[in-house]
Amino acid sequence: MTSRSRIFRSRPIAAAILLAACASAAAQTYEPPPAPPAPAYDGGDPADANLALVDRSPEPPPPLPVYVQPPAPSDGYLWVPGYWSRNRYGFFWVPGAWVLAPYAGALWTPGYWGFVNGLYLWNAGYWGPHVGFYGGINYGFGYTGLGYAGGYWKRDRFYYNRAVTNVNITHVTNVYNRNVVVNNVDNRRVSYHGGPSGIQRRADPRELAARNERHAPPTQAQRGYVRDAGNNRAQFYDQNKGRPPQASVDHRPEGRRPGSDERPGNGPDNGRGGRDHAQGGPRDGSPAQPGRPQSPQVQQQDRQRQQRDQAQQQARQQQQRDQAQQQVRQQQQRDQAQQQARQQQQRDQAQQQVRQQQQRDQAQQQARQQQQRDQAQQQARQQQQRDQAQQQVRQQQQRDQAQQQARQQQQRDQAQQQARQQQQRDQQAQQQARQRQQRDQARGDGNGNGNGTGRGPSGRD
Repeated sequence: MTSRSRIFRSRPIAAAILLAACASAAAQTYEPPPAPPAPAYDGGDPADANLALVDRSPEPPPPLPVYVQPPAPSDGYLWVPGYWSRNRYGFFWVPGAWVLAPYAGALWTPGYWGFVNGLYLWNAGYWGPHVGFYGGINYGFGYTGLGYAGGYWKRDRFYYNRAVTNVNITHVTNVYNRNVVVNNVDNRRVSYHGGPSGIQRRADPRELAARNERHAPPTQAQRGYVRDAGNNRAQFYDQNKGRPPQASVDHRPEGRRPGSDERPGNGPDNGRGGRDHAQGGPRDGSPAQPGRPQSPQVQQQDRQRQQRDQAQQQARQQQQRDQAQQQVRQQQQRDQAQQQARQQQQRDQAQQQVRQQQQRDQAQQQARQQQQRDQAQQQARQQQQRDQAQQQVRQQQQRDQAQQQARQQQQRDQAQQQARQQQQRDQQAQQQARQRQQRDQARGDGNGNGNGTGRGPSGRD
């Protein structure tokens, strides 16, 4: 096939691409962007996306994922464990990374989510001379929930504990081995402090003292990791379900972040054909012929090729914009669905609370009624007991009165008996007195009769 036939064959294709791009551009209607705009997950500039972090959440963060720690890139780097951060689109995983300490002697205190008054609040991490309180969360790799067992500073050198950190002795020589025992290991991998199911541990005096020391905020590299993670849709929990594709940052031996150095293929002309392509040189790799003027046919081919490339570039950009808008609409629909689900859940919770309150009120009403019935029965029993006691008192009084009357009657009977006996004795005494009197009279009469007969003592024999 000759070059002329290729030109005539490529013209309809280029024209179709241009017409399709123009038609799609003309048919595209742009709605006003939502406020705030959705993040550009298609690789746009994170600075233009609304990735503002939020420091409070109505729901707890997901459990910590299980991942492997990459080796330390060089001396002076400290491990910053990964954690769940949050923006308006939900929780996303910030990968763990080796970070160059901002100054000699600096130690990193990880941030943590804590439950306070029904919300989960974020407590940011910081650099300081001592490790403070980070919620008692076992982030791993030396961060057991209390302090840091992954290494220590000795003057201006940091010594790494190979028992809990991944260190390549080829790049790092100041190492040691010391086993770390973690008590009360929680296999749930809880990532927050407090609340119904969070870590229940208070800060000890050393951690409280470290909180009042002079601190430094996260470094620029750490903020870059957070920004990159918040701009990567795959890092969000609703996409990875707790298994983020980038759980940690795989560092180069010199410790620089991936993509920060220039690698082959990352030059400014990469993907655009290089200098030869920009100048219309041959695309098949054949060397250009310097000093030889190009024919009008070749120039026409170059212009057509440039037009095709521009049309394809515009088509790709339009496709990327369409995909970005489609993702924005899908994200908005998901946000609306989540908002409706949360609202429905709140309504259901409110109704559930109303029903529970009604049940509690009914239970309290029944308890009060039962208490009143019990009090009435208690009062009735007490009244009955009082009546019985009064009846017993009256019966006892009656018995006492009857006994008193019986004793009085018995006393009267005894008195009458004694009176009769006294009367009888009196009568007997009188009878005896009359009898003695009669005897005395009888003896007196006898004596008188003897004296009358003249018989006296002298007359006796």
